[in-house]
Amino acid sequence: MNRKKSLKQAFINKYGEDLKFSDEDMQLVLNKVHNKKVEQPKRKFSMGPVLMLILTPLIMMILILSSEHLLMTDSKDAEPTAESDRRLFGDAGIQTIIKNDLFTEINQTVEKNGVAFTIHEIMYDGTRLALVYSMDKEESNQKGSTHPEFPFFKLSIDGKPFIDYSEGSSYADEKNKFLQEFHTYTDIPDQFQLSIDILRLGEIEGPWSFEFSLEKIKEKHYESPGKSIAKGDTSLTLNELSFSASSTNLNIDMTEPIEKQRERTGTYIFEVRDNKGNSIAHMTSGATGGGDRDGKFVENFNEYFEPVDKLPKSITIIPYLEKREEMDYITMPLNQELPIYLEQDQFGGIEIKEVEQKQGEIWIYYEGKGVSESFRSWVDLKEKGSNTPIERINNYEKTANGYVSKFKTSLPLERLIVSTAKRNITKLEGLELEVEIHN
Repeated sequence: MNRKKSLKQAFINKYGEDLKFSDEDMQLVLNKVHNKKVEQPKRKFSMGPVLMLILTPLIMMILILSSEHLLMTDSKDAEPTAESDRRLFGDAGIQTIIKNDLFTEINQTVEKNGVAFTIHEIMYDGTRLALVYSMDKEESNQKGSTHPEFPFFKLSIDGKPFIDYSEGSSYADEKNKFLQEFHTYTDIPDQFQLSIDILRLGEIEGPWSFEFSLEKIKEKHYESPGKSIAKGDTSLTLNELSFSASSTNLNIDMTEPIEKQRERTGTYIFEVRDNKGNSIAHMTSGATGGGDRDGKFVENFNEYFEPVDKLPKSITIIPYLEKREEMDYITMPLNQELPIYLEQDQFGGIEIKEVEQKQGEIWIYYEGKGVSESFRSWVDLKEKGSNTPIERINNYEKTANGYVSKFKTSLPLERLIVSTAKRNITKLEGLELEVEIHN
């Protein structure tokens, strides 16, 4: 199968050719982008996500006597990392890279046609390449756009064009900074010369060209099991498995008759658990691709789960079929006795464990229950009677006991409702694949 990924074809494979995207849908997306509510928005404070659970009387005394500024600072048990006080952004894996100070500083700026393009830092850990960049445009190039014009990247590795990736952009930690991710499908040398050309920025032609040396973070643990399981006319194959600093990366094939694929509604998603039954939560997906192979349809998935602290003895992959329907939500008043449980489906949901009110902010601590441990979901906050989501300070931060989402609002709890999306998923019985990990 051709492993070059077509994003257009991937979108069709994932959501269907008859997917309709109305003007109302477009306006909703643009409003979200304008308000920085999608992907990973910028952070406005450098506070850690978790308060200490046990405080000695002396610490309590210090906190009581401290200034308001100290009360608003991080009281999390500090991790032994150089960047523990840095603002976090990205998914849980990128947050791990930040906490462990594993980005390489670049801070190169190229100016052309009234645009100063800067690459601030970059990392490659064997499964994905990620960089933080910013753009500074002259007033003459400001055309009243209400959303950022994302650049068109071209990569070269050691002088040769590199195209085996899917990509995505999101907001980073500061104003006008963005995180660009390249989810790779083929290996890159441990040390290499990286060339990046930004060919254009909206209607502004480039290129803005950069070149520098880069070294892979650590040595990833890599398995190529080629192990399969089948039930009836459907099979699941794990092609590759990688444990890196920022992710647990699985390359999976789902094989089924072509007629069945054409009739199928929805897409495959995957739950992953270790040998102790602990969930390895999903973060993001690279573009999917599919095609005819020996008379059957083979769909390939490049899936990114959270990094692990210690290699498990084995993992188990559990596939589900998720039907794409009109989005529905389960909502609850935020001002009630905790924990608050939001049931997403018969397999699990989200449990809100703690709610903190701060100056102009509300922090919601939550974790997944059941299958929702693997499929980490969004938590949204709205004012009662309104359909407009309250502005986020972040999408989420990974903590030792789950996740925290932060919202910018001074509204009292009794005027707020919390919600998350319902799901329609079906477990594919008999297709659970257990794979041993060889150290």
